[in-house]
Amino acid sequence: MQNFMRDAIQIESRELIVQINNYHETFSENDIRSSYLDGYFQILRTFYCSFYHLDSDDIMTKYNEIYNRDNFERKDIDIHIQGHKNLLNSFLIINCWSNFELFCTVFCNAILPEGQIKNLLELDYQRLNKILKDIEIGEDVDNKLKKLIKNHISHSPIINKYGKLLKMITNYPDNRDKKADREFLEFFGTLRNCMHSNYIYYGATDKSYTFNGETYTFTNGQLLSHNPSTERSIYDLTKNLKDIFMVIAENILFEDEIYDPSVELIS
Repeated sequence: MQNFMRDAIQIESRELIVQINNYHETFSENDIRSSYLDGYFQILRTFYCSFYHLDSDDIMTKYNEIYNRDNFERKDIDIHIQGHKNLLNSFLIINCWSNFELFCTVFCNAILPEGQIKNLLELDYQRLNKILKDIEIGEDVDNKLKKLIKNHISHSPIINKYGKLLKMITNYPDNRDKKADREFLEFFGTLRNCMHSNYIYYGATDKSYTFNGETYTFTNGQLLSHNPSTERSIYDLTKNLKDIFMVIAENILFEDEIYDPSVELIS
């Protein structure tokens, strides 16, 4: 399975280089649409090099250096190697989602009319007002409720931003399903949040999601259940996330450059 995964990442990485060059020509290098692919490539490259370094003989040298020994055998560190790989799997999921979230925030901020951005900022406040519409709450309470209004679109929940973007695509690609893609994004966000809490799910609703024949079960207060569990599945999830990004980037037309301020962090 690992050799199959290794080949898949090699192929994807080489295709990414071509896609990145095309996006640089279409949108410019500093455009958020290009930056997303650049970021995904960097994350995938780091994952690939680190993941397969753990299978090399050099890792034994590193362990001997750390523990000041020279008699480690491979079987002595196998369980630790799997721990390294689990951390790298988390790295891949968390960083790919952060990359997607940055894209959604910068893209929405650039292309959405001022009124739609205002609606995103006030969405929680308006929803609660709708629930309380038959109750006289008074000015003082209303002022407190207005604290729910976000100051910047970056504080707006990601689910609202990608939901807005998906709605804007009227001619969705024939080989994809918009509803299925949205459900996938909701699952991916839940998975990422679960990783931040040591793989324990805390949510009001128990749920499960099946992707490529593997089922992820989220039960409140319990460890994430993943059955069956394969290393390849984590990579497949991030590739599907990239594919959804490309649907959004290539089907919502915006001719001006959407500058990505994060490029200034890299000299």
